[in-house]
Amino acid sequence: MTHPLLHQLRRQLDAVLDLISPRCCAVCGRVLSEHERLLCLKCYMDLPRTGYHKAPHSFLETDYWARIPVGRAAAFFFYNEQNRQLLFSAKYHAKPGTGEYLGRLMAQEISNESDFFNDIDLIVPIPLHRRRQKWRGYNQSDYIALGIHYVTGIPICRQAVVRTVDTESQTALTHAEREQNVKDIFRCTRPDLLRGRHLLLVDDVVTTGATTRSCAQAILQALGEYDPDGINITASVRFSILALAIASKDTMPMTADTPYRKDLY
Repeated sequence: MTHPLLHQLRRQLDAVLDLISPRCCAVCGRVLSEHERLLCLKCYMDLPRTGYHKAPHSFLETDYWARIPVGRAAAFFFYNEQNRQLLFSAKYHAKPGTGEYLGRLMAQEISNESDFFNDIDLIVPIPLHRRRQKWRGYNQSDYIALGIHYVTGIPICRQAVVRTVDTESQTALTHAEREQNVKDIFRCTRPDLLRGRHLLLVDDVVTTGATTRSCAQAILQALGEYDPDGINITASVRFSILALAIASKDTMPMTADTPYRKDLY
């Protein structure tokens, strides 16, 4: 427990630093109050939450069916122009703490509202290529995973999968091009750490799911359990997927009674 005097000194130091360089909301730019961090209360409440973790089968989850053995799949909020800067802060602006904080927020809300994290054994952050990570200084997915870990207690495994190809940005690519762009870009070097586990693959933003599918397929290949024609129902490993945001044309929040058929929307 922090000593009361140290806590008071910390608050006073923070107040002085805020006067010198005010902390601002990562979305709207408004100066934050003493009790706000990263987001002002309005922008936090206005995040366009997906509700995917509440639904029996999220729209994102159904996209993985028939490709990998997936348990659950969710994203915290819908990606849009208003929150783009928030994600860029976590990814590009040398602020890894942003990813950790958002990971905490996401995990806390999801834990309070669902059993999404039940029976998950390990968190596997989607790895960056070593060259890109050296240039950026960190992997944002590592820090998102760290925030999830602090809330759930689920251990993180970073040493089992590596990214062997430094791919171009997916932003301007079609669905088919995205699939090709990330094909065979991962290698599972320690399948022994993952066999028989329920893994949570963590990424910052998901669009088509191509990157997370490629990572899962690399793990299945290393285990000798990958079936290119469909799901290997006898696979020893199971995957769940979680991202901070999803870039999707379907922006209707889901609830516990939302039907899973995507063609209804």
